[in-house]
Amino acid sequence: MLSTSLLPTFEEPIVLNTRPLHPGFGLEVLDLDLSSPDSDNAIDALVEELDQHSLILLRNQKLSNERHVEISRRFGPLMTHVLKQFLTTGLPEIYVLSNVSENGKPIGNHKEGWNWHSDLSYVAEPSMGSLLYAVEVPPEGADTLFASMHLAYEGLPADMQQRIRNLRATHSYAGYYGKAFADRAPLTDEQKARTPDVNQPVVRTHPTTGRLSLYVGQDIVKCINDLPDTESDALLAELNAHAIKDEFVFRHRWQQGDLILWDNRCTMHCATPYDDNKYRRVMHRTTVAGSRPF
Repeated sequence: MLSTSLLPTFEEPIVLNTRPLHPGFGLEVLDLDLSSPDSDNAIDALVEELDQHSLILLRNQKLSNERHVEISRRFGPLMTHVLKQFLTTGLPEIYVLSNVSENGKPIGNHKEGWNWHSDLSYVAEPSMGSLLYAVEVPPEGADTLFASMHLAYEGLPADMQQRIRNLRATHSYAGYYGKAFADRAPLTDEQKARTPDVNQPVVRTHPTTGRLSLYVGQDIVKCINDLPDTESDALLAELNAHAIKDEFVFRHRWQQGDLILWDNRCTMHCATPYDDNKYRRVMHRTTVAGSRPF
């Protein structure tokens, strides 16, 4: 007879308590405290839900910087941002978004992401996902909009889907930075070397589900390759306008302690303004490495 200590053990599958955020994508996960090591088994379930639903919200979290990074690593290797001056927590995996200054220096990047984009689309192997944690939020404003690029692609007419299916576009961090932060010092030679322009598909395939999505964006996408400038500009404008129609968008109103996970392979997002002279905002983002889009 086998000793009971040698018998295989089977853990009960984790069942998350969820509710939808939007009719087409996104989940809020209820009653899950990720600060506790007891929640570790649930993180695998979150990974699966992210593949299926593109966006996950967990409220009332109390995460140390170390725990934020630890959780993030369960989704994959982490990337560090090229703007090293905003990696101010002592953990280089955390990119700080903030209007706060300490000792005369900003602790984070302010007015980052006030355009529709997918994180790090401008590198050859863009981010798979991001985990953004609300440390300090204004009582009004500073919402984040999320758009499902699955829904956006599927909502295109069949002839447009066929037209763009095999097109490629140039994504340019230098181009974006010059527009978004024209009042700042330019990128250094090292930062430029780390972020050369890259070509990405206009329609990409989710590597887990096989579902197709648009892969565009404002400012980051410089042009659609092999098209005349006027045609490229018109098509980009049309696709970007289509992608952010109300029926594809979820607006998140932040509360302190919110943690949002999103899949950069099939969503875009956009920050919105707030009274940055009256209110403080401190957000911590980790960025999970991905693979080359196809």
